Amino acid sequence: MRERFNSEIAANPTTIGQATTIQQVLELNNQNKIAGIIGVEGGHHIESNLDNLDTLYNAGMRYLTITWNNSTNWAISARDSRTLTQGLTEFGRQVIRKLDSLGVIIDVSHVGIKTIQDILAVTTNPIIASHSGARALRDNTRNLYDWQIQDIANSGGVVGIVFYPPFLSNSSPVYISDVIEHIDHIVNLVGVDYVSIGSDFDGIGTNVVIGLEDVSKFPDLTLALLQHGYSELEVAKILGGNFRRVFEQVCGNK
Repeated sequence: MRERFNSEIAANPTTIGQATTIQQVLELNNQNKIAGIIGVEGGHHIESNLDNLDTLYNAGMRYLTITWNNSTNWAISARDSRTLTQGLTEFGRQVIRKLDSLGVIIDVSHVGIKTIQDILAVTTNPIIASHSGARALRDNTRNLYDWQIQDIANSGGVVGIVFYPPFLSNSSPVYISDVIEHIDHIVNLVGVDYVSIGSDFDGIGTNVVIGLEDVSKFPDLTLALLQHGYSELEVAKILGGNFRRVFEQVCGNK
């Protein structure tokens, strides 16, 4: 995947570049280029070796999703039957401290309930849930309870709303209004500074939200948020400003 990322950048030098700091992001954006930032989904990739965190960091990784649907031997996932009772091992705590020291954002989408609590007890940085929903609206193991959303907000972090229909609603089809309902829920719960868009376009296949089939539809989401009553400043926060704040705080200009 890293080779594919590098090949895409090499093949499209006028439209995209890699960024590892907020300064590089802004420089690329000022050149009308996309800033590509490497994120790694699943702590499995470090193969239980802290040195591999250095390798991934040096390659440009700036956020790590601690688990995927399956657990690692040092962190329990949301779909694991042990989600309420087991979290990080001591090695898992070492991983969190290492991520903090490197300046890598900790992502808790897919991560078990006890594991998220353990992470928040160790990290000194804001964390993100890059592609999750509100469990109060759709009771699914991949979504967050209100108290978890509050804990993430208290860390200074953000929740990115997923676009996968089964995580948004019990009914089908699912529309942009359903995505906004999850955004509304978080805004009403903790404020507009702690929510963002998460999509998950790389993982949802053809099961998509009507009106949000791919990234070309983001302007339609922008318009829908404005028509719904959000101000331009609030929409700017939701569409990227809130994540930028976390990115700048955790990753800085290292």
